[in-house]
Amino acid sequence: MGFRVGVDVGGTFTKAVAIDSATGMLVARSVVATTHTADAGVAAGVVECVAAVAKEVGADQIELVTHSTTQAVNALLEGDVARVGVFGLGRKPDLVKVKRRTSLAGVELSQGKALQASPVFLDVTDGLDEDLLRAELKRVIADGIGAVSVAEAFSPDDDRNEQTVVRIAREAGLPACASNELSGLYGLELRAVTAAVNASILPIAVRTAGYVEQGVRDADIAAHVMVMRGDGGATDLNGFREAPVRTLYSGPAASVAGALRSGAITDGVIVEVGGTSTNVAAVRDGRPLMSYVTVASHTTALRAVDVRVVGVAGGSMLRVRKRRVHAVGPRSAHIAGLLYACFTDPGLLDSASVEIIAPRAGDAADHLVLRLADGSRAAITVTCAANALGIALPGDHAWTPTSRQAATIALDIAARYCGLDGVEVAKRIMTAASDAVCELVHALVSSQKLRSPTIVAVGGAAGALGRHVGERMGLTCTVPDDAEIISSIGDALSMVRAERERTVSVLTAEVVRQLCDDAENEALAAGAAPGTVEVRVEEMPERGTVRAIATGTVGLRTGALPGQILVTADQLAHLHDAEVRQAGAFWLVARRGLIAIFDRFGDPVATVKGERSSVGELDATVERLTRYRGPVTLRPTIWLISAGRIAELASGDMIDAATALHDPDDPSEVLVVGRKT
Repeated sequence: MGFRVGVDVGGTFTKAVAIDSATGMLVARSVVATTHTADAGVAAGVVECVAAVAKEVGADQIELVTHSTTQAVNALLEGDVARVGVFGLGRKPDLVKVKRRTSLAGVELSQGKALQASPVFLDVTDGLDEDLLRAELKRVIADGIGAVSVAEAFSPDDDRNEQTVVRIAREAGLPACASNELSGLYGLELRAVTAAVNASILPIAVRTAGYVEQGVRDADIAAHVMVMRGDGGATDLNGFREAPVRTLYSGPAASVAGALRSGAITDGVIVEVGGTSTNVAAVRDGRPLMSYVTVASHTTALRAVDVRVVGVAGGSMLRVRKRRVHAVGPRSAHIAGLLYACFTDPGLLDSASVEIIAPRAGDAADHLVLRLADGSRAAITVTCAANALGIALPGDHAWTPTSRQAATIALDIAARYCGLDGVEVAKRIMTAASDAVCELVHALVSSQKLRSPTIVAVGGAAGALGRHVGERMGLTCTVPDDAEIISSIGDALSMVRAERERTVSVLTAEVVRQLCDDAENEALAAGAAPGTVEVRVEEMPERGTVRAIATGTVGLRTGALPGQILVTADQLAHLHDAEVRQAGAFWLVARRGLIAIFDRFGDPVATVKGERSSVGELDATVERLTRYRGPVTLRPTIWLISAGRIAELASGDMIDAATALHDPDDPSEVLVVGRKT
């Protein structure tokens, strides 16, 4: 028997769980206050939680430790970043243009926080002068740089100069990164910004990785240590040390991953309600929507789960002005250091009095709190209102046997101050809290054209605000078991993920193979077990890019895949009442003129209105499925499925590419031609 440990770092608490690798059952959990002020930062809480779980299940039985982290995003928000030596490389006749796009003056990291850069520009028209490079490096070291980034025009096609800069910087004892290691897109400024932001947090990532690694070893745990990335995959500590910027939005990605493992979600919206903020993410065709990460006003070349955040949640405090309900939040009871009124002893509330305060310096003095009989203060929160109205139900993390009684007493006291009754104040609190969340959910449902969406509410206040949002919007809402620790569960059940993206002018089989190999090799290097890696290739002709995404599971002693049971043809046939056939490591389900493609776990990849084809018939099949609308020609897409790889080809050279990729020695290879539905 072995266990996977997942740790999520929240704004208030750090939570760890242990999952049985064979059964997927939750067997242990640990919670500590998030260690924002510790010398090691939030990493100290991660180590403390892991050690507590290890004592319960046995350190020698732990096979994998994965944690989501706020280290990268906090470093940017707080300006806790290194000065970066930003090296730009260019050639004639574009020297001025390249220099302007790589100098990165005034790159904002967050409000009031800017990237501190020492720009260096080198003319490499006649090659890279290593002596000059070392001299410039020595100069910017004197400026106090703590890391180096480098970007060269068209380096995705030839990265030798960038790699030379990285090598020499590391020889000088500095962490360094090259833009082509983070993205294969041609946008020079985009890659330069991405590399510089990554470099700025390299020193803190190196320290954090070392602290976590040592802490886990001190707990006598010999298992792999992984870090959740913002795209929902995981990487090992070396991957975190080299590209910490990939862990931006690591926490929200973990909650999405955990929610997806809680049950089948085709189209839906995941609403994670914490104590301070609520994260909203859309799922379409069983997969979370992704977007390019934005740092302040700058778009990067990195993709992550598309999460929208609003500053209202279960702990958001009631605010009143002129004795009227004005708003709730963004200040939460947790951050203010106050009790929730609904979780206090009802006996302490009977003689409570109203006080209007500013919870922290800079807050408005309009927050209504209760002074209790013992002299302490309690906040009236969104969770209090949900309990008073009976929205929170037995079994919810936001419910206790006395929470409704306590909440009713507290709301009645606040209501007398406002000249209303308690139920009306509670309703106004819930309306104020849910307005912004409902707006986000509605925008996602509309913009993404989600079909019959459901809401999956997770987080500690899922049964409070999350359920109310579903009721208010008339959407089915489910609150999974263990919703309050869903992010930690998502960490524990994580899979390795690697993504490579290239700008291409012509789609060729060589480009597809190289991208597949690069993504697969990165996944293997990050800890994926050979034989478990699947690679999917997506083409975006309108942007001139091709993307390869590799996923795989970490090699464990048991070889088990908790939460990821391999699906069989019989199961799919019974579930969909349709013909099923194998295609490499994937499954094809044909029904009513549609071909649905599923991966080995039964998760949907694409649904195609079209037909299968052979290589010899490919030209004829494509022509037959091509539609002519006046001057516009609408050609179908080709999906080539072979072994653990699936390539989606849509550009004008797709037939040649598919033919060149064809493997005559693979009897399970399949070609599907058509259009996504």
